[in-house]
Amino acid sequence: MVLNRCTLVLLLAGLTGTASADSFYQLDLAGHERHQIAVSARFVVADPAPLLLQMSSASPGRYARHDFAKNIYALKALDGQGNPLALERLSPTSWQVSGHQGEVQVSYLLFGNHADGTYNQIDSRHVHLNMPASLLFAPALRAAPASVSLKAVPAGWRAATQLYPQPDSSLKAPQLDYLMDSPLELSEHQFYSFSQPSAGKTYQIELALHHTGSADEAKVLLEKTQAVVRQQQAIFGELPDFANQRYTFIADYLPGVDGDGMEHRNSTVVTSDSSLAQHEFSQIETISHEFFHAWNVERIRPKNLEPFDYSQTNMSDALWFAEGFTNYYGKLALKRSSHFDLDTYLEKVQKPLNQTLQTPARRWSGPAAVSQQAVFVDAGVAVDKTNYGNHFLSYYTYGEVVALALDLTLRTQYNSDLDALMQLMWQRFGKPEQPYQLSDIQQALAEISGDADFAAAFFRDSIYGPALPDFAALFGQMGLTLEPADAEKAWLGPLTLETFGDAVRVQSVSRDGSPWASAGITDGDLLLKLGAVRLRSADDIDTALKTARPGDVLALQYRRFDREHTVQITVAADPTLKLSLDKKASRASIKRRDAWLGAKKL
Repeated sequence: MVLNRCTLVLLLAGLTGTASADSFYQLDLAGHERHQIAVSARFVVADPAPLLLQMSSASPGRYARHDFAKNIYALKALDGQGNPLALERLSPTSWQVSGHQGEVQVSYLLFGNHADGTYNQIDSRHVHLNMPASLLFAPALRAAPASVSLKAVPAGWRAATQLYPQPDSSLKAPQLDYLMDSPLELSEHQFYSFSQPSAGKTYQIELALHHTGSADEAKVLLEKTQAVVRQQQAIFGELPDFANQRYTFIADYLPGVDGDGMEHRNSTVVTSDSSLAQHEFSQIETISHEFFHAWNVERIRPKNLEPFDYSQTNMSDALWFAEGFTNYYGKLALKRSSHFDLDTYLEKVQKPLNQTLQTPARRWSGPAAVSQQAVFVDAGVAVDKTNYGNHFLSYYTYGEVVALALDLTLRTQYNSDLDALMQLMWQRFGKPEQPYQLSDIQQALAEISGDADFAAAFFRDSIYGPALPDFAALFGQMGLTLEPADAEKAWLGPLTLETFGDAVRVQSVSRDGSPWASAGITDGDLLLKLGAVRLRSADDIDTALKTARPGDVLALQYRRFDREHTVQITVAADPTLKLSLDKKASRASIKRRDAWLGAKKL
């Protein structure tokens, strides 16, 4: 492992000039302390017809609409000689420039103060940019190269990016899609790297780390990252052929940033508002998830996400595979790399399993249909209340559980595993970068299982439909036991509550099928008394249930629209399941478990 500055780090001071390109951008950081920078762009076109300019409404890796145009202002347009041009706004996100004679120069101010994988944060600590949220572009030049130069960069700051560094110190993208997929971090951050051989080449895996922790903590994170990289490489047999033979983790672990992760072709952004020590290095979970995306979604890519449409939401029925399977492997790689011990990994498996098995949402949608709802939930903004608790299950969670079900089924019934499926999808679709459809995954499953009828039934029942296998039986063949965590524990169901005066108010609707729902409780109700306990906080509900047993009936007093009511509520048993080691497991089961969870060799 080598700790050094990588050649992709640019020491930026007084940069001028641009590389040869048809779209030229300059970012002037002079106003960064006030959460804004000045952006200028020059577009060179052969056709003097009116030029369409657009601000993106979508960002690769996100699936909901994002109105990035709201954060640019003071927009002006000039021709090649510096004369003002007519600039007509056609829509909230598009403008038309006339009379340019082949060259258009625009300038505007960009505001940003929300650091994650989608938005920008511009302040005294850094300029953290997601390009779709930053750059006005010309759709006519989508296939043309673009360059970015930087001005007034504070002393000591440098750049972390997957953009190509040029001899004149500018940064270049071969075309618009690569530019839009290239985050940029400008700050006084630290750089670490290690070498990773693959398929006859040696790649530099880099960590551009902007954090408040120590150098020793950074080294620990780098070691954990290296272990994850090796285990994920072992799944596919090789790394993707990263540009410049480099892959960069751009990590911001700072107060005032939002926790997130966003994959890109040759880099990823990972953010957290806590330090490595505060989170006990749990940031490695996001790193593991996002690095798996280098194969799954960046290169093994759904056909309905290609070509990416920057003008609207991009809907896909494959996010259960693109995101959910990535969730599964992100955690599995951490077990195989020894970051998780067995008990911790089983706890990580329990949570999504309980969520998926207990949600009423599976009555309405299988994983494919749930994936199509991402356009509403993936950081989408709405002010009205929803009933998602009863009709939506995250494709991350649902897909992760489907991956678990498929992996265990293949290992116990078909002498294969999910690794084999991912390897085939990589060789057939990822490596040649041929986008896939759901039927292609089904065909790959038929091939690695040797059972086309099984593959067809699995997709019919568990991808287009909501069916799931008997997990207790599957875990039993892995030397594990799935059973109720506490069958005698009293349970009324999940509720989101807030203290309201001398009562507690229900903030979200109760889950269908729960005792709360059966009693008719809904959002906005004020809960006054449960049994003999006066309810003044959420803790009082726990107090009322301490002496209750499943099957008991309690009187519940509540107020709705200034009228008080009393209903009888029947206590149920807590449905939470626990996954644990079977102390009587057979040697064959233990062997299967070790093959599943043990480290893979490159």
